[in-house]
Amino acid sequence: MLAIGLAACAADLPPAEGSVSRAALDAPPPRLAPLDPLLGALDAPVRAQAAGASLDRQGDVLRGARIGVPGDADLDARGAALRRRADALRRAEVE
Repeated sequence: MLAIGLAACAADLPPAEGSVSRAALDAPPPRLAPLDPLLGALDAPVRAQAAGASLDRQGDVLRGARIGVPGDADLDARGAALRRRADALRRAEVE
């Protein structure tokens, strides 16, 4: 019963004989590689891990750093000046 159901699903598939080219049939079989070296390489440390750890350490240092106030300490006055400049730039005509 299962075989009949499977056969019905494959009704629109091309015949198996014509789906593989003659060149592929005449070619030698592919050479298989052992999986042990490939799977063992997954556990080996990679250079990207060391670089990532270095970047994480630098990020931790920067997150803890205190950046001093540039120039004058009146941030409200600087913010107001920057807002006035931004408004003037928005009103400026572009040629």
